[in-house]
Amino acid sequence: MANTSRLMGFVPVKHLTGAPYNGQANIYEIPAADTSPIMRGDLVMFSDLDATDVYPAVERIAASGQVTSGAIVGAVVGFVVVTGTSGRTPNLDVPIYRAASTKQFVLVADAPDLLFEVQDGGTVPCTLALIGSNTGITATAGSTTSGLSNMATGTTAPTTTSTLPLQILGIIPRVDNESAAASQKLLVRINTHSFNGERAGV
Repeated sequence: MANTSRLMGFVPVKHLTGAPYNGQANIYEIPAADTSPIMRGDLVMFSDLDATDVYPAVERIAASGQVTSGAIVGAVVGFVVVTGTSGRTPNLDVPIYRAASTKQFVLVADAPDLLFEVQDGGTVPCTLALIGSNTGITATAGSTTSGLSNMATGTTAPTTTSTLPLQILGIIPRVDNESAAASQKLLVRINTHSFNGERAGV
C-alpha cells in the first residue's frame, strides 16, 4: 500500500535514551524584522537579528530550498504570547503560525538528544541499508491553513558526510508506513545541533 504524503515537519518523538518526549520546550523570540512565516514543525537556528526581550532570538533555517549545513537549535512545537514585565507569564491563546514580519515568541523542542519523526523528502526513498547515514533538509514553506510545517528530509540520497544536518536512525514502525517507499516517515536526530559539542557563538 502506498504511503500518504502528510507533511508535518519535525515532530518530537523520544529521547536517544528511549525516554518519551513529554512536551518540554523553551521560549525563544522571533524578531519582527524576520520576514519568514514559521510553522509548527519548522526547524530553527539562532538569528543574526537582535533579540528585543529576555529570550534568545531564532529564525527559520531557510526560507526555501535544500539545507545541507548549519547549526540547528530545534523544532518549533508551539507559540506563546509573553505578558507582563515581571514573571513573564506565557499565554497559549495565539495564532496557529507565526506570520511574517511579526514579533512572536515560540516554544522550541531544543534538547540535543531528541529524535524526530519527519517525512522522507528524497527523490529515491531511504532504504534500511541507509539507516545511520546523514542527510539534508528540504525547507519548503509551510501551510498557513493548518499551521504545520512542510519541511522534510533532503532530496539527495543519504551519505556519510559529517556536516549534513540530520542523521537517519530508523523508519517509523507503523502499519500505515511502508518502508523504502515514497513519503515514508523516518526517525532522525539533529546531527549539527547548536547545543551538542563545541560551536562558535553567534
